[in-house]
Amino acid sequence: MIQSCLTIRGHLSKSFTTAKLINIRHAHSGIIDPLQLKPLQQEGGLLDKLISAIRRRSAPAVWKAYTDLKDSGKIKEVPIQYHSMTLQSFRLNENGYYSSDKLKFYKKCVSDILVAAKKAQYKLDVRDYNVLLRLYGQSRDWKAASDCWNEIKVKKNEESYNLYMQAAVQCKKYDEVFKIFNKMNNDGIQPDVTTYNTLIEANGRMGNVTEADKLFRDYFAPKNTENKSTSIISKYFIKDANLSTYTPSAAPLSRCIPPPNAVLSPTTDTFEALIDAHGRKKNTPGLNYIHKTMLPQYDIKPDLKIYNALIRWYCHSGDIEAARNTFVDMEASGIKPNVAVFNHLFRHEALKRNRPKVAEAIIDYMRKEYGIRPSTSMYATLIRIHNKHNREDEANRLHTIYKALKSKKLEEQ
Repeated sequence: MIQSCLTIRGHLSKSFTTAKLINIRHAHSGIIDPLQLKPLQQEGGLLDKLISAIRRRSAPAVWKAYTDLKDSGKIKEVPIQYHSMTLQSFRLNENGYYSSDKLKFYKKCVSDILVAAKKAQYKLDVRDYNVLLRLYGQSRDWKAASDCWNEIKVKKNEESYNLYMQAAVQCKKYDEVFKIFNKMNNDGIQPDVTTYNTLIEANGRMGNVTEADKLFRDYFAPKNTENKSTSIISKYFIKDANLSTYTPSAAPLSRCIPPPNAVLSPTTDTFEALIDAHGRKKNTPGLNYIHKTMLPQYDIKPDLKIYNALIRWYCHSGDIEAARNTFVDMEASGIKPNVAVFNHLFRHEALKRNRPKVAEAIIDYMRKEYGIRPSTSMYATLIRIHNKHNREDEANRLHTIYKALKSKKLEEQ
């Protein structure tokens, strides 16, 4: 096994995560910190189980306890604030990955909680609405996100606007991003780093790489231009004079974005958005410049998201040598790749170069070296390739592995 791992690593380098409450502090208006809750009834009671699940921040346990309360007819006994704490248990992690099945489950849970909360006369706070906006955005449900936004009667904060803008990006409603940003300015809400990151991402997805660069230069670039080495936009960056700024219904940046009052500090999300913008244009010299020059210039060490984005777009551009070198850099930095990183390399070898044996070797390396379970789609891809070329024995061998993997996945659900 060690020899096999060394062989694959060599290949990659060579060619290539009603209560009695005493002294309770509040998380925000109307919401109680769950860690400060006292038991409401005898240990083992349904309401106490809900409190315990909320404390543990376990969404499945919260849902089970909440459902048990509804089924027993005791949901009316739940103090009004607890509906919000139950809802908050389904808050998605900003950088977390959620399968479509899990998102569907969360949406169903949240929908039922909202019905019960409204029957109890609980009025949602801005933090509750932010939970919903994040969930609907990640679920790619623009109707739910826009309906939620229109329902908000309380004062929205900058997170609300940022989440709604991100939902528009996730739902491919790019024109809406700039409309929301205009409204944010009109409502007197100060944009922050996340706001401009989202604008860069939206421009990148629309193909407006020049506008994405301009946003970075205007809001994140050092203002000291005496030192030429501080130049942010390199000669490698694409400057397409024929590129239209926006789709017809979207306002130009010069109209909707006010002049910056201060230079902001970019984050890894800023550079991920910039990498995405240039990657979509297959601007590999620009990707290399961001990685090797701009990140060190801002003292930002690449994380898994940055490496994943670089490898994704290098593979997309057909520059497998750069993808492999980036993978080796990531390993040398001590950052553990995830299945998404390997999937970019896998798909390049399997689909672009039609080398199923090399692609399967990448799967084996991922599994043996990092303990990462391959996705069933990887094996399905290999099976299709072998069937296409009438390699029946290979297809049957992989199909056996595919069935075992799928069966194990179903058992764990």
